[in-house]
Amino acid sequence: MLSTKKIKASPQSPTQLVSSSSADMIASNDDILTLILHRLPLKSLLKFKTVSKHWLCLITHPTFRPHHNSRAISGLFVCRLSDITNPKYDFLNLTPHSSRAPFKSLTFIDDPSGIKILQSCNGLLLCCSFRSNRLDTPYYTYNPTTKHYTVLPPPRHSSSGYYSFGVSLAFDPSKSPHYKVICIRNYDPESLDHYQVEIYSSKTGPWRPSGRPFVAPSNVQFENGVFWNGAIHWVSDWGDSLCFDVEEEQMRDIPMPSGDGDVRLYRYFGESGDHLHLVEVYGSDNLQFDVYEMERDRSGWFVKYQVDLNPVAAAFPEMVRGYADPIDFHSYAFSILCVVHEETDEGSFMVLHLPNKAIRYNFKDNSFRKLHDFAPLRSRVGVGGDSSLEFEYFDAYQFIESFACV
Repeated sequence: MLSTKKIKASPQSPTQLVSSSSADMIASNDDILTLILHRLPLKSLLKFKTVSKHWLCLITHPTFRPHHNSRAISGLFVCRLSDITNPKYDFLNLTPHSSRAPFKSLTFIDDPSGIKILQSCNGLLLCCSFRSNRLDTPYYTYNPTTKHYTVLPPPRHSSSGYYSFGVSLAFDPSKSPHYKVICIRNYDPESLDHYQVEIYSSKTGPWRPSGRPFVAPSNVQFENGVFWNGAIHWVSDWGDSLCFDVEEEQMRDIPMPSGDGDVRLYRYFGESGDHLHLVEVYGSDNLQFDVYEMERDRSGWFVKYQVDLNPVAAAFPEMVRGYADPIDFHSYAFSILCVVHEETDEGSFMVLHLPNKAIRYNFKDNSFRKLHDFAPLRSRVGVGGDSSLEFEYFDAYQFIESFACV
C-alpha cells in the first residue's frame, strides 16, 4: 500500500512578503505608478496599455507625458514615385538598433486616391488625399506611433475658384497637447497675390479666418512650411521670407542669408531638435558649403556647421555628373534630406541622398557611412541614368515616436 504524505505549503519568506506588499502598494498608488510609466520607452508603453483598463486609462490620459526626448528623430519617411495614386514610402532608420518601418503606404482610411504626407511635426503627420490642391481635398492628421488619426473638416470657401497654396501643421507637445493647422488660400478667385490665412484647432474645432487678407510675392513657397519656435516659416526664392506666429496670429518678414537682391539656391530648409536650419549652395561644382541656423529671436542667421563633401564624392564616384544639371545647376548629384540636431553637437549629422542610396554625414568629424539602398526608380531631379536623384528635402518626413492625441 502506497503511503501518502501531506505536503505543507511553505510560508512566504519576509523578503517575499515585503516584495508582494511593495508591488501592491505601487499598483494601488497612481502617482507612483505614473512616475514609473513616465520613464519607460514608448514601445514598452504601447505594450503596457494592454495590461489592464486601469493602466490604459493612465497611459492614454491627456496629461500623461512620457519622460523622454520628444524631439528625437527615429527615422525618415521618403516618398517613392512608383505609383502616383497610392504613394509608397521607404523608411530610413536613424537609431542605432534595427527597427521596422511603421508603414510602407498610408492605409489608415479608405481614400480612393491614396494618401500622401504633406508635413511631419513633432510626432504627428499632416496628410491629404492625392487628388489636388483644391480646398475640398480631404486632410488628415495621423500619429504613426499610436495609429490614431483624425479627418479634418474642409476649410471654409471650399468651392470652385478657391485653392490652397499650402497647409501646415503647428504642434509643440512641450507647450500644449493640442495642435493647429494653418491653411494659406487665395483671398479671391480673381486674385493672384492676395492671400487669406485660415486656422483649424484640435481644441476649438472648425476652420476660421485669421486677420485680414495679405499680399505676398508669388515666389514664397507656401507648400513647404516648417514649424519652429511657435511659428510656421516659408522660404522664398529671393528677398525676405515669411513666418506666421501661430499664437499672436501675425505674419512677419524674416531675413535671409543671401540678401534681398540675390536669387536663392537653397538645398535644404527644415527643423530638428527645436533648431531651424537652411542650406544654400552656389556654384556648379561646389562641394563645400555652410549650414545656417536661425537666431532664436529671428533677427538673422549664423553658420552652425561647415561641410566638405569632397571625400564623399571620392568614395561615391556616382555623385559626379560630368555636366551642370539644367534644373539645379550642380555638377554633383546629391540632395540633403535632413539636418539632425542631436543633444550634443558631437552627434549631430545630416542625411544625404546620392544616386540610389542615402548616407549619414557627421558634422563634427566629417565621417560618413551608408544608411540605405534605394531600389532604382525613375528620376525626378536630373536628366536620368545613374547620376539622377529621386528625392529632395521636401520628400523626406521625420518620424518621431509620440503619444500625442490627434
